[in-house]
Amino acid sequence: MSVQKLQKTVLGWYKNNKRDLPWRKTKDPYEILVSEVMLQQTQVSRVLEKYPEFLKAFPTLKALARAPDRELLSVWKGLGYWKRALNLKETARIIQQEHKGRFPKDPRELEKLPGVGPYTARAVACFAFLNPEAFIDTNIRRVYLHFFFKDKAEVSDKDILTIAQKVVWREDPREWHYALFDYGAVELKDKKVNRQSRHYAKQSRFEGSFRSFRTSIVKMLLEKEGVEKKVLRSFLDQQLHKQKAPWEADDIIESLVQDGLIAESLHSYLIQD
Repeated sequence: MSVQKLQKTVLGWYKNNKRDLPWRKTKDPYEILVSEVMLQQTQVSRVLEKYPEFLKAFPTLKALARAPDRELLSVWKGLGYWKRALNLKETARIIQQEHKGRFPKDPRELEKLPGVGPYTARAVACFAFLNPEAFIDTNIRRVYLHFFFKDKAEVSDKDILTIAQKVVWREDPREWHYALFDYGAVELKDKKVNRQSRHYAKQSRFEGSFRSFRTSIVKMLLEKEGVEKKVLRSFLDQQLHKQKAPWEADDIIESLVQDGLIAESLHSYLIQD
């Protein structure tokens, strides 16, 4: 398929089928970054609920940079992958202090921020600053696999990006990538072409997973000022035994401490205020 034909197909479909999503109504890089971090491994429907709540609680970079961890994680509750929230706060602090509150426009500079990888950096640069560099997620990958890699297996993202960069609609890369998102998520939602990708991995179930036990601990500590170490370990041991999980309580607790999600005092574990 030619560049022109793909653009005509995708943009023509998008004109009548675009999704109405709140983060598409802003060019504020902070608000766009918040949406992109929330959308990492999280369903759009869940983000639609939490996005306005988060921006109401932390309307600016400055507000987020100063937020107590307990307040931040309380607002984040329901999105999972808790470390993303702390990375977002640290990114806000860095931009406030080291960039004088101004977002870097270059994706390579954005990539230096905590929790911001190649995709997120280019998405923010595109949607906030109209950067024309191509990027792919699950839905965009589906579009390129469908049109350019029929019946091929083990397709690398590098090969997809080579084509994607040639196809970017430079007149408006922002709208182009929104169109790709929607075409892949809606028009091609029943296509199983992502299995052709070398990078395809089906998300593991949450119940009984390592992160499910992490979540139970964070939620427990959000409800209390602190929990005695022996009480927390006993609670976690019971949960692990019930689920016949292969991990030790200390493995899960230590992972939370190392990620900065919980703190350890002499006798207790807690979330910092």
